[in-house]
Amino acid sequence: MTSRRTCVVGAGWSGLACALTLQQQGARVTLIDAAPRPGGRARRVDVVLGGERFALDNGQHLLVGAYRQTLRLIEQVGLDPARMLLRVPFGLRYPDGFALSARRLPAPWHLASALLAAGRFTLADRISLARDVGRWKRGGWLIAPDAPAREVLRFATPEVVRRVWNPLCLAALNAPLGQASGQMLLNVLKDSIGADTGASDLVVPRRDLSSLFPDAALRALKDGGADVILRAPVTALRARPDNRWTLELRDRAIDADAAVLALPPKHAAVLLESSTLAALAPAAAQLRGLATSPIATVYLRYAPPPRLAAPIFALLDDPGRRRFGQWAFDRGALDPSCSGVLAVVISGDGPHLGLERDALCRAVADQLSDDLDLPPPRAHHLIVEKHATIAPEPGLSRPPTSLPAPGLFLAGDAAESRYPSTIEGSVRAGIAAAVAALSA
Repeated sequence: MTSRRTCVVGAGWSGLACALTLQQQGARVTLIDAAPRPGGRARRVDVVLGGERFALDNGQHLLVGAYRQTLRLIEQVGLDPARMLLRVPFGLRYPDGFALSARRLPAPWHLASALLAAGRFTLADRISLARDVGRWKRGGWLIAPDAPAREVLRFATPEVVRRVWNPLCLAALNAPLGQASGQMLLNVLKDSIGADTGASDLVVPRRDLSSLFPDAALRALKDGGADVILRAPVTALRARPDNRWTLELRDRAIDADAAVLALPPKHAAVLLESSTLAALAPAAAQLRGLATSPIATVYLRYAPPPRLAAPIFALLDDPGRRRFGQWAFDRGALDPSCSGVLAVVISGDGPHLGLERDALCRAVADQLSDDLDLPPPRAHHLIVEKHATIAPEPGLSRPPTSLPAPGLFLAGDAAESRYPSTIEGSVRAGIAAAVAALSA
């Protein structure tokens, strides 16, 4: 195996997971990315707020305990998850005092304890939540055919939908219930609230996302002998007569026994088309047909730093009333170097994207002033990832990991998976591509 060279194109979380897995099994690895630093769509950005520079992210992320492969990789590259991550029992806390908080009890009693403690839920709300979870579990967490998540929740009470299912769908799938795949939502719920107690934990990075895994992964790859080439976009992919591949860069060409495309769908499609292989045309067309969804993150800096009752709050959004924020994170409570900085997440499409940047930041600041009794912020900054995730439409179909050409594989959220475009989904896709390449 040591004689085989595999080129991994893309140094996001999926490409890094793929490269590490290959290297651990003895393959020679070349990792290539067009960007100057690893991390892809989950990486550190330096943001200046009020004249001071902060290490933040190109999008605020919320993980869950069910992200086992991600947590394993963080530990594998020498980092301590207990130090890098805040881990709390599953719960939803709102500024108006509503709270749904699980206790450290064996499943399913941890969820039962949360239901009993949710004081603002009526008896009908509690029955609705328990009945739906029980019905999904008895059905093996499967629906056929796939349908919008709102139809899967058609028996839920409006308050349970508003307070529980819609925020969880936005956080996990980056889409509202009416647009998201019901089956994909159930896949995530099965592995989190439907599994053991720890799987449902909410997990929040204490540091920026690059510090959480990509930086350490890159060091581990280099220390293990991998060739890492950054700031070098791959411009074309050529199949060789000997079933090997040539990857063309701007200033050189690299030959490899196998190639893994750990890229966003449109970028992967461009490379498949450049090969001119007729067998790859359907996969390229399928990739080009995948719709994407944006994520907006508003960073607000307050002076003096606010003292919030919790590091994470769910927010009741209402775009018609210019209430766009869905989740708020106290970055200062997670990382003292970010004292005074709050991050507010807005998932998916919506009227907020039609506002001027300053107007959207002011609307979010006004929402936090109303909900959390905060003064006007000292500074603000908006980051919009226009193509943050693949739109999790019902019946979503993506190309397989092993493409119809010898030695060519697909990773990232572009590859077929039971998971949506989450960090865990990307990591799993990267590992699956590595396993397929090793088997071949």
